[in-house]
Amino acid sequence: MTEVVGLTREQLLQRLDSSEQGLSQSAVPQRQRQYGLNQIRFHRSRSPWRMLLQEFLALFPLLLLAAAGLAFFANNLSPGEGYELIGAALLGVVVLNALVSFLQNYKVEKLMLSFLDYIPREVVLLRDGTEQALDAKEVVPGDILFVQEGDKIPVDGVLLEGDQLVLDESILTGESEPVIRTVLDNQVVTENVVSSGATVLKGSARIITTRTGRSTTIGSISELSQGVTRDLTPMQRELSYFVRRITWLALGIGLSFFAIGFFIGNPFWTNLIFAIGIIVANVPEGLLPTVTLALTQSSVRMGRRNALVKHILSVETLGSTTVICTDKTGTLTCNKLHVESLYLDFNEVGSEDSSGYEKLPAARPATEIMALCNDVIAISNGRKEHDGFHGDPTELALAEFVDDRGGYDSIRGRFEAVSSRPFDAELKYMSATHRTSDGALYMTVKGAPDVLIDRCSQVHSQGVARDLGEEERRGLKDQADHYASQGLRVLALAYRVADAPDAPEEQLVFVALVAMVDPPRPEVAAAVAACHSAGIRVVVMSGDKAETVDYIARKLGIVKHATVIEGEQLAAMSRADLLEALRDEQLLFARIAPEQKLTIVEAFKELGEVVAVTGDGVNDAPALKRADIGVAMGRRGTDVAKEASDIILLDDNFATIVQAVEEGRAVYDNIKKFITYILTSNIPEILPFVAYVLLPIPLPITVVQILAIDLITDILPAIGLGNEPPEKDVMQRPPRRRDERLVSYRTFVRSYGIIGPAEAALSFLVFFLVLDAGGWQWAQPLASDTLLYGQATGALLATIIFCQVGNVMACRTNRQSAVSYLLRPNLWIWTGLLVEVLFILAILYIPMFHRFFSTGPLPLWIWVVIALAPWLIFGIEELRKWLVRRGVQWLAV
Repeated sequence: MTEVVGLTREQLLQRLDSSEQGLSQSAVPQRQRQYGLNQIRFHRSRSPWRMLLQEFLALFPLLLLAAAGLAFFANNLSPGEGYELIGAALLGVVVLNALVSFLQNYKVEKLMLSFLDYIPREVVLLRDGTEQALDAKEVVPGDILFVQEGDKIPVDGVLLEGDQLVLDESILTGESEPVIRTVLDNQVVTENVVSSGATVLKGSARIITTRTGRSTTIGSISELSQGVTRDLTPMQRELSYFVRRITWLALGIGLSFFAIGFFIGNPFWTNLIFAIGIIVANVPEGLLPTVTLALTQSSVRMGRRNALVKHILSVETLGSTTVICTDKTGTLTCNKLHVESLYLDFNEVGSEDSSGYEKLPAARPATEIMALCNDVIAISNGRKEHDGFHGDPTELALAEFVDDRGGYDSIRGRFEAVSSRPFDAELKYMSATHRTSDGALYMTVKGAPDVLIDRCSQVHSQGVARDLGEEERRGLKDQADHYASQGLRVLALAYRVADAPDAPEEQLVFVALVAMVDPPRPEVAAAVAACHSAGIRVVVMSGDKAETVDYIARKLGIVKHATVIEGEQLAAMSRADLLEALRDEQLLFARIAPEQKLTIVEAFKELGEVVAVTGDGVNDAPALKRADIGVAMGRRGTDVAKEASDIILLDDNFATIVQAVEEGRAVYDNIKKFITYILTSNIPEILPFVAYVLLPIPLPITVVQILAIDLITDILPAIGLGNEPPEKDVMQRPPRRRDERLVSYRTFVRSYGIIGPAEAALSFLVFFLVLDAGGWQWAQPLASDTLLYGQATGALLATIIFCQVGNVMACRTNRQSAVSYLLRPNLWIWTGLLVEVLFILAILYIPMFHRFFSTGPLPLWIWVVIALAPWLIFGIEELRKWLVRRGVQWLAV
């Protein structure tokens, strides 16, 4: 607003083409065309149809759609082989997954739209000399509007008339202390200027509008955040990497066997159909819905913990976070001043030490001054007691301190109000004179220590007023400076017995110093300690002054010996200097602008950190959006902060972030587990096709049976793995490395090189045992409609399913032994195992299913071998984990 600073009242009105009577109604339409409506689009609503379409355009759905296309093509080349079922199943999986993800995102979208109520709906304007109540979006530059206590200011402007205003600008600046704005006198100065987004804590005034809508302070920061681009989340990058890997693997295997078929003399079209089958069989159809369900269920669990997840992939991102950059006001602190310490009778006492305070003789006059020299309004509840206070934050803190120690109302009830002097920004004090029960005039004064101590000639000590010595005066000033150096807000309290209601505030009796602070939230210290245990660094980025940031950070255990960089220092630093400074674990930032928060976040990302940013103000929005994950406060957070974030904390509780980090780490571990589990069955599904082409044997498994494994028997246990509770040490581990892969070559070694081949070997063993018992001879043709063929393929299918039972139990841990997990409850897994057993028994022993699934009833003796399969698989996996724990890292997943 520098363009109006220095203008006189007449020049200001002339520049805005306005007058003391406000704008004329006829001038408004042209200004609205020129400047637009006074509104800011914090959240651009998205079309539901467009949201649904986007669910089909991610890399994984596109892979499944491509596989479906190949399946339908193969069906045209060779009808009746079941490829149309694979194509239909793949399409169904993509559609179902899109609907689940869309419904979750649409629910969040509707909730976001319900948040958009920051700009006040109605304001009172002066137009054509008369007051009019109009919608706030109708305000234009040059309009004069009225504001009073409790109003949110909807424009940038200058105070023309009225009282001085006490404003809360913390959402814009991050500074917790209220600011005072005064009425224009001769020329416009910074103290006359108000900003859109501020809240009036005290006073009333007429404001002439200088800027509206996107041109305001809050609007410009909103535009800055909208220009910030997002990177892919770690999970998006990993899933993209996995899709590329599995695509190239499927193409490589398919083309390899196409070439093998060509060399052994198979016809071209036979080879092509076979290659397509191999490619499609390699695509894990059940993985996409399982990932989506795991993330969605995690989002629901976080919702129960008061964390609204806007984007489900954000859940895992928190788990990989290495640095949390947090605002101070309203995030780490309560955003409410609180009496922290007092200095009276030349003794320091903490506000929590009630007995120690009350024992001091000066406590009585100190309590009286805090109650009488106070303009707060007690909120009545219709009974004798009140329901709290309303007013200036400093006076609220004093009133609440008094109310906890004898009662604010009872003290004021003993005195009769006579006169008062409101707080004056130039004089830096206020006073109130009351009449005592014996008729004396009791003047109470509070104000800035440097001013008030010099107005004192006496000190209240040991219950009496005595002369204040110069050395004692210097000691009091030193104590006030000590409090201020710690970032505390300090007031001095004094009194005198006046001889007249309008007596000057001189020859006072000093009583006490009161140190106040916006205190840390009680749960935050434990949350910070949990972050440190989890290897996560917490960095404070605040618009508040350095002393306050330092004090709060040390009190919460964020740092021990802080290195504070302020905004001016940061602006002068080169990129290399900033990157070097960020390596200091004791670093804090104070007095920084919104664009500087953005700079800090980008520098951390340049160092390879996964950055989470928390905040609630407009000034936090650009950094929230640029971070790997933005976390906004739901109660006090502004709309622009909520729009820029990925997660919204509905209880404004920093400690909820720690729970979300734990959930994110558990989700990552669980997704890794069920990917490993799902990939394993690819080998016993693919090798029978390969054997059928290369060897003179019946086709050991059909397309329908493969679909039964991928979309029926494997799904529920995989979802169960996605819902495993966090392992005990999940918050004692450092964050995973940025280069650590969700699916690494070791995952493929485990699934394709160890457990998968073991499952395939056991399945082939059972397949050939059944064929041999039925009298089949090597290279003998076997029709697909015979009982023996149904029994052999059914036995192979049953063995794969039972192997996967052992596999899912083994996958419940990554490194530790899973023996103790065998009986550990998990409803999804146990339900999945029950469904698997019932399903295989049904398709083997109920005749109506035999034709469709190409199965037949098995003899009882083969079940002995099949029943051993899960234990063998579990044992092989336990051996692998044992070797990993002994240092054989190439076997680690």
